[in-house]
Amino acid sequence: MSELVMSNKLIDPAILFRIRLHAEKVNSQFSDRLWQLPEAAILPDTGVEIGSQKQFAELRVAAGQDALFFQLKVDRKLQFPWCRESRLEDSDGLHLWIDTRMSRNVHRATRFCHRYVFCPMGRGPKGDMPFAGWAPINRARENSPPPPEKWLATRSKLRRDGYDLQCAIHYAALNGLDVNDFPVVGFYYAVIDRELGWQSMGLAPPLPVTEDPNLWGELKIA
Repeated sequence: MSELVMSNKLIDPAILFRIRLHAEKVNSQFSDRLWQLPEAAILPDTGVEIGSQKQFAELRVAAGQDALFFQLKVDRKLQFPWCRESRLEDSDGLHLWIDTRMSRNVHRATRFCHRYVFCPMGRGPKGDMPFAGWAPINRARENSPPPPEKWLATRSKLRRDGYDLQCAIHYAALNGLDVNDFPVVGFYYAVIDRELGWQSMGLAPPLPVTEDPNLWGELKIA
């Protein structure tokens, strides 16, 4: 008698799901002054619950009048984050992918797909100031236009065992966004840390999650 066994080492269980998350509504406008997001904005740890990732971060997401707001808390660190403006894609912090038209069955990014990175430190004479940046998506058919820096905001607080990061993306920085006609966008996030690893929305490398919009989930913002 033969028996078919599926090992979790051969398939990531998260690939069986298409995750849809909801951004908490807040009555806030884009500003360099970022406020604490409510507990209702905490996202479920889908990468931990469905997959086999370890938990070291808590992420909150909210949709305001003219911007998306994010709040990240990272714990269990023994070292400072590794952040370099010259190596944005490799830096520790919050990495976001957003597809404003949520293209189905598309495996290469379009001009409506965006990648933003928010880092808790790495800027300034002492390298202790946070920064945000736009990054191209590998193998994209066409990259989204890089936005003015004024449309991105970030603040951080370093702690002995981690850091707190608050950030915002003005809707104007999201090419093609129309919350009335497209209230649900393609969405994927990863908290990347050289010391602690990778905590994401679901799937993770070696799958091409950083470049294939078909592997991203969804975020309802309106």
